[in-house]
Amino acid sequence: MVVNNGSNFFILMNIVVAQTISLCLFITQSQANSLCYSKFYLGSWTDILSKNINLTMENYNMRNTFKSFSFLSSVIAIGFFFFSFCQLYSQPVDSLVAEALKNNPQLKSLQFKITASERRTESINTLPAPNFSLEFSQVPTNSFDVLNQSISNNFGLSQMFPLGGKLNAMAEVERKNTLVEGNNYDIYKINLTARIKMSYYTLWLFDRKIEVQKKNIVLINDLIKSIEASYYTNKINQADLLTLQSEIATYETQLLILEKQEEAETYTLNKLLGRNLDSKEIFTIADFSANMLSTSQSKLEEILGNTNPTLKKMSGMIEMNKAMIDANNRELIPDLMIQGMIMRMPRGMILTSKSDLSMLDPKTETMYSLMFSINLPFAPWSINKYKAKEQELYAGIRSIEYEKSDMQREMTSQLKAALVKYNTAVDLTKLYNEKVIPLYSKATESQVSAYQNNRTGITTVIDSYRMLLMQQMNYFMSEADTQMSLAEIEMMVGTTFNKF
Repeated sequence: MVVNNGSNFFILMNIVVAQTISLCLFITQSQANSLCYSKFYLGSWTDILSKNINLTMENYNMRNTFKSFSFLSSVIAIGFFFFSFCQLYSQPVDSLVAEALKNNPQLKSLQFKITASERRTESINTLPAPNFSLEFSQVPTNSFDVLNQSISNNFGLSQMFPLGGKLNAMAEVERKNTLVEGNNYDIYKINLTARIKMSYYTLWLFDRKIEVQKKNIVLINDLIKSIEASYYTNKINQADLLTLQSEIATYETQLLILEKQEEAETYTLNKLLGRNLDSKEIFTIADFSANMLSTSQSKLEEILGNTNPTLKKMSGMIEMNKAMIDANNRELIPDLMIQGMIMRMPRGMILTSKSDLSMLDPKTETMYSLMFSINLPFAPWSINKYKAKEQELYAGIRSIEYEKSDMQREMTSQLKAALVKYNTAVDLTKLYNEKVIPLYSKATESQVSAYQNNRTGITTVIDSYRMLLMQQMNYFMSEADTQMSLAEIEMMVGTTFNKF
């Protein structure tokens, strides 16, 4: 029979004492008469005592095993229920992206800006409103009958006709602007998608860190329970227990910080999704299917130059400026104004010294008049306005071209950096999973075993736990960095990988 720990040792001693007292009482009552009989009886007593002790210890161990099994079963059941609950309500990142594209307020605002620009195109490509005029000419001051006492009632209608395709040129400018507004929508959309993915995987990382912290707290608590018996038998000192308890307190502090950081990140993600900011209904998938990059760097750079919405926006702004130059040059073409007027003379024609006397009949006369006029934008004192505007627009085009070139270089640089980050994260994930964490786990187990056999100090055990915790954190960080770098690559090239 082997005594494994201090608790079993105390129980064994109690059993031995009880069995000895019972045996002494039995001997007194039996009153043994011979030494030989006494020797025989003592030998039998030793066998009986040993059997009783073994049976009692087996019973005790069975009860403890049953209790431990019951407790472990309860813990597993609770854990399985919580895991099933989280998996039931957890959402993949793609479903959150779809939700954001449907509900995000800023995205809706940009969509309405596109609609507004389309309607503005329709409003520009129409003739200006005509002018109607009404005049009562030369009414005597002593009369309020402006209709019959005035010399003439003039009814005029005029219309301006922009010539040379000016309206269509201005509408073309607005059509180009509509494309720019569409590019603004695409820019925010791809950035929103990337931000949601980064926020999602940040939450996922917080969840994994919290799990690791909780597991380490459980491990240290188990270590404390396993050495408590040694403490009561003075095999270890109180300082070791206090050191372990302080380490748990440190882990609990870090756990609180991680939970608060997770809560703050939840607010950010709710804002992007268009949800109620206080919503807590965000659960990440613990074991997601990791996306892997299969496109070459040169192909990604080509896609960036062709599909990135920011670069497309700058190209659209260049085209819009060219359309504005065309519309500006068409302003040099004169506009035609046509005006028609009907004159009613309630008091007849106005007579002069050379008027015919037959016109003395004061009957109402009606006449009409037509007028055609053009403006002269090419006049020497006004033409410089249009020439200066043209030079301004050409300078703006050159500015945008250089800005686009610099932007493309910057994005290509960021793409290369994101690819380096991605490849590093992939390699680290593999290294941590296959080599680092298994080795640190074995080292930690060895340190704990050595400490329980008084071959090392508690500080070494704690350091091994800390290093294991750090490597587990680094593993999850490398997994999160892999997905975040993919989201950054998507943001640079301007499209998602499923569209490659």
